[in-house]
Amino acid sequence: MAPPAQPFTTVNRPWPVDDPAGRLFLFHHAGGSHLFFRDWNGLFPADWDVVLMEAPGRGVGGGRSTHAGDLHALVRHFRQQMEPYLQAPYAFFGHSMGGLVATELARRLRAAGGTGPCWLGLSAWAADEVLPGGPGRHLLGDEELRSLLGAVGGTPAEILESPTLWRLFSPVIRNDFQLIDGCDPACYAPLEDLPQSLFGGEEDALLPRDALVALADRLPRLTGLHLHPGDHFYLRPRRQEVARQITADLTGVLRAVAA
Repeated sequence: MAPPAQPFTTVNRPWPVDDPAGRLFLFHHAGGSHLFFRDWNGLFPADWDVVLMEAPGRGVGGGRSTHAGDLHALVRHFRQQMEPYLQAPYAFFGHSMGGLVATELARRLRAAGGTGPCWLGLSAWAADEVLPGGPGRHLLGDEELRSLLGAVGGTPAEILESPTLWRLFSPVIRNDFQLIDGCDPACYAPLEDLPQSLFGGEEDALLPRDALVALADRLPRLTGLHLHPGDHFYLRPRRQEVARQITADLTGVLRAVAA
């Protein structure tokens, strides 16, 4: 008998810190979950509360929860669930789809009259990003979609090669691609007046290095541009170095907020 599905939780605080000096929300990539950051324990200052966000529709076939459907619905959901945790100075770090989500969530929070996050970290994401496969990636045939994911990296080979695992995983990645490709083009506009750092892989098949450099040139409050050897998932083997860079960039912003 299969083990029972675990309850879906949007806000995950595996290493909770009460009354923190800062709170850092981490947003996962398309097809991923909060477990992408499960190995990040102990990589940040002890007085930071690190929060792992999870979009609905994860789990076995997305069966633990209903997919958000579109970016606006996902942002509304996150905002509602995060409300109790927005008192301390807070910041967002998003990888790939998580960068889009973090940017739009920051935009909405600030437009609603709040201060919004004090810092934004974008990993493997840039405004006006052009992705292989075009806007219909969620409609690709299984072989084409597996080929695209294999070229990008990050998806375990056993998922791409196993018919059983693929049937469980493919609805999640298709739904996430549909969410990205169907969002309003205005959501791709960068927040140029917010302190932020950019992170990426030098050999990323989805996001050319030049796109990150070009975005960096448009950000007057840029706190760092960090390029690493590797593909779209460069940060997996370099999470310690990436966490150090996040810490250095965000610490300066938190000091300015507290001054």
